[in-house]
Amino acid sequence: MVTIEDAKDGAVKSEGEKRSMEKVARELAEEDASEEEDASEDESSDGEFQAGPTVWEAAADEEIPENHWEYHMRKNLNDGKGDSVYRNLSYVPVCNCAPVCSGEKCRNPYWMWTKKK
Repeated sequence: MVTIEDAKDGAVKSEGEKRSMEKVARELAEEDASEEEDASEDESSDGEFQAGPTVWEAAADEEIPENHWEYHMRKNLNDGKGDSVYRNLSYVPVCNCAPVCSGEKCRNPYWMWTKKK
């Protein structure tokens, strides 16, 4: 005879419930194993996380479009020598979707002025 305590402890289960719980347990174990593999790919040999490219590196090979009027206006001032912003700052693309687009051309970089290196 089955007691209430046995039912509360989970001791009594139908065969269907047992099979479905075993299936769920196997799926969870497989997910854990795949997460461990993914984590090991993201870490170097010393256990440190390796980040993808920076937002600058992801868009580094982009060329300045012709419709970026501020850059071209500043560049052409002073008989093509440029104004003080153009001479002291770089107009560089920044990828807002890095590191997703690493190794590919950035599909939608935005541009900003930064200090020249």
